[in-house]
Amino acid sequence: MRKTINKEKTYIPKFSGNKELPSSEQIVVTYRAPTIELKNKIVAKPVAIGDFDEAGRSRGMKVELKIDDDAYLKNMIIKISGAEYDDGGKDVKYICDASDLLKAPLCFEPLVTELVGIFKEELNASAVDEKN
Repeated sequence: MRKTINKEKTYIPKFSGNKELPSSEQIVVTYRAPTIELKNKIVAKPVAIGDFDEAGRSRGMKVELKIDDDAYLKNMIIKISGAEYDDGGKDVKYICDASDLLKAPLCFEPLVTELVGIFKEELNASAVDEKN
């Protein structure tokens, strides 16, 4: 069986009324289509952490789930177009990739949250359609 898969996807964020803007003014995010390797690299897995005394006896275990939202952005985003800001009307700063987005002013945090949510959804979606 052969499946045709696009290596890239595009997403137009809802952030700050972006979808209602003319297409020439919209922020557009191009990102990698999820792969098993990418999912294994990004998606957090539970880690068991033990607490032991000097004799080596266990005093308990806890499970932590460490989620790195930056990893979703850095590993999924290929490019961003249409996003920019200026520092008081002087220099225009363009947001072209995940690194630029993470350095952007705090007013872009809702965009980060939206993108991370989309990427989490993509990576956790089941690609198997079981019909028996």
